[in-house]
Amino acid sequence: MRPDALPVRPLGSRAVLPPAALAALFGAGATLRPSATVEVVRLGEVVAAVAAVPGDALALFLDGTDSIPSDGLRLRGPIGAVPVGPPERVRQRLVLPDGLRRAWGVGEEATLAFGRVAVSLAVESGAEPLVEIGRALWLGAGRPDVARWMPGVDLAPEPEPEADSHQLVIERRVVTETDVRQARLKHRRIRLAPGQLVTPAARSLAREWDVFEDGTG
Repeated sequence: MRPDALPVRPLGSRAVLPPAALAALFGAGATLRPSATVEVVRLGEVVAAVAAVPGDALALFLDGTDSIPSDGLRLRGPIGAVPVGPPERVRQRLVLPDGLRRAWGVGEEATLAFGRVAVSLAVESGAEPLVEIGRALWLGAGRPDVARWMPGVDLAPEPEPEADSHQLVIERRVVTETDVRQARLKHRRIRLAPGQLVTPAARSLAREWDVFEDGTG
């Protein structure tokens, strides 16, 4: 495995179904297809439809574009429903086998480049090399198939400029919907740097709320 060709998998909202939940939702002996989905139901109303994947423990993961109340949720499939706890946010990470981590000298965090976009991700041990990133970042980076490890690069955020207390500068290459929401909560406006990328959801929301500085949206 080359450090400049790490496979990338975008993470969208999904429900992880252990065998008991899989049987309850799809029937005994059912096998999930890659396109399988389940409905997220609250108070009898469908609030989302998410991918269904097999796993060891029942869980619901939501990406940054989904926001639903966390109480009273149930997962509903073709033949039944099961209660599910509060959703967790999709967790971005770099997965590497222990031998590869030692050989490359990778610690608890690593900086990865997706084309012109670079982000810092937590590193975990696993059987196969894999980069998991949120779907919004994946789309903003141009739907990359592979990522490049950038040893020695630190993406720790720099202090924000104090010249204009109403101006917010996002140091990352990608401005997300979360950045726009935070700017509005702080009553500040975002000034984009040259070449900075904005996810479609962030751009739409920023235009609706007039969050970008004039000439940058």
